[in-house]
Amino acid sequence: MNRIALVVQRCHESIVGGSEALAWQWATLLKDHYQIDLLTTTALDYVEWKNVLPVGREIREGICIHRFPVTLIRSTYWHELHARLLREFEKHRWVGNDTPSADPSRERILWSVALQEEFIRHQGPFCKDLYAFLNQHWQDYQAIIFFTYLYPTTYFGVPQVPPSKVFIAPTLHDEPVAYLSAYKYMVQRVRSLLWLTNAEREVGRQLWGELPGELVSMAIDTEPRSPYQAQYPYLLYSGRIDPSKGCQELIDFFIQFKKEHPSNVRLVLTGKDYMRIPKHQDIDFRGFVSSEEKFKLMAGAALFVMPSPYESFSIVALEAMAQGTPILANGVCQVLVEHVTHSGGGKIYSDYQSFANSIQELLSDQPQSEDMSRLAQKYVFSNFTSESVQQRLIEALNNASN
Repeated sequence: MNRIALVVQRCHESIVGGSEALAWQWATLLKDHYQIDLLTTTALDYVEWKNVLPVGREIREGICIHRFPVTLIRSTYWHELHARLLREFEKHRWVGNDTPSADPSRERILWSVALQEEFIRHQGPFCKDLYAFLNQHWQDYQAIIFFTYLYPTTYFGVPQVPPSKVFIAPTLHDEPVAYLSAYKYMVQRVRSLLWLTNAEREVGRQLWGELPGELVSMAIDTEPRSPYQAQYPYLLYSGRIDPSKGCQELIDFFIQFKKEHPSNVRLVLTGKDYMRIPKHQDIDFRGFVSSEEKFKLMAGAALFVMPSPYESFSIVALEAMAQGTPILANGVCQVLVEHVTHSGGGKIYSDYQSFANSIQELLSDQPQSEDMSRLAQKYVFSNFTSESVQQRLIEALNNASN
């Protein structure tokens, strides 16, 4: 049986979203057709990348996980570089005093490649033993798939492997870091890119140019759950509760909505809190919940809100849609716009007023809400089943190998 390696920055049962979840899912979809090695680090936390898990091999569900120690964790130095990057990005993205450039090439950070690599290295997790393993063992694999363009596990791992064997699942969204030219040079030397959505692929084309690749996507759990029974209608957000995910704006908008439109509607939040959630009688913070509890909350919600401006796929939004819940999504994110416009299963907001209008409309118009519920489920069932994703993934690997 041919072997495939998947390289991802973290791997553990407690990590439930993002590129880590994508890597594990693809590993499970491939394991009946290939021998799978998942190459990762001993880190659990993405804030500092400290070594927590044991070095070595672990077999889980028929997949061999190789963990290598992090040799450079994230420090204050990186945060200073990141702040500088954001300042320079803003400085160069404006044509005049108040006009943003429509040309992505104008918005690149004007750093030398050496400084860009310094930023990527210190972003973490930097992992010398992983790179040495790839350099010494790449010939053992038919293909090596790197997950997310962002981290040094990909950036410094890719050069250890002949381009003909390299696939990248970039999980890309339009963010300042993606404008670093070092990433463009990296992806231009690989065999193929594996995209999650057409919107993500279009962002890649705008930032990095025309590239070989396939649309593979990710499978979504479509098993229906019994709705959570609440005595009030509620909006739901599930995921990392972080300003970078749009959560501060979501909370601010909701509090303003409650002041202007008194009712018994509440906001329920699940996930790890990386910001201070304000105390409010109509905000219900549940913390980290099990998958089953999350799905029940999704099934019972009047609306699932996804405020993030940066998504390459948005697993939770599609999970909510699979449970028949309309979504209210931030229109800044083209991936979310694609999900809503292609499905008809939700609404887009661009500011507070469109946020408030959408909530009022969907809470008061039951027939419209039911139509959106049906369309949301149909969209997920038609595009994101395990069988369809598995077929596209295997075809992408085989096509590139021929």
